[in-house]
Amino acid sequence: MHSKDSERNGPSDRQPGRRRELGLIRGGTDSRTGESALAREFAERALAPLIADLRRHGHLDARRVASAIGITIQQLAGCLELSVEQLRGELPDEELDARLEPFAMVIGIVRDVYGGDDKRVRVWLRTPRPELEGKTPNEALCEPAGLTTVVRFVLGAWLGKAD
Repeated sequence: MHSKDSERNGPSDRQPGRRRELGLIRGGTDSRTGESALAREFAERALAPLIADLRRHGHLDARRVASAIGITIQQLAGCLELSVEQLRGELPDEELDARLEPFAMVIGIVRDVYGGDDKRVRVWLRTPRPELEGKTPNEALCEPAGLTTVVRFVLGAWLGKAD
């Protein structure tokens, strides 16, 4: 009996004992962070329960995200190069979600590692890391290139791909 996948791909497309590259199945990589689309989708689904408290009315809440990483709303606004007023509702929810998503992903992954212990999460975020050139994750999160580095680092470690 053949499955639809075997009919579509044919037996010559498969090599015994080898898996297809996950990033190629779902359309490549995310240009912001470099991870595969499948890895990103997996992370978003797996992390959803871990970051549910960061949402209000279905959207990420800047005040809750700032509190979770242990910074003020003013500091978060500075990190995002936005005004506090923009964080409090002047931006469309979808645009604010897109800007807060990497922060929420980092929070969710670190929460998962530390069993939901928010105190340990904040300590980790304030501890200098050699992988971040001696910066703390909080410091790196506030730099455009650093944000990408932190997301890649925690996602890679979480998915078991860290060097």
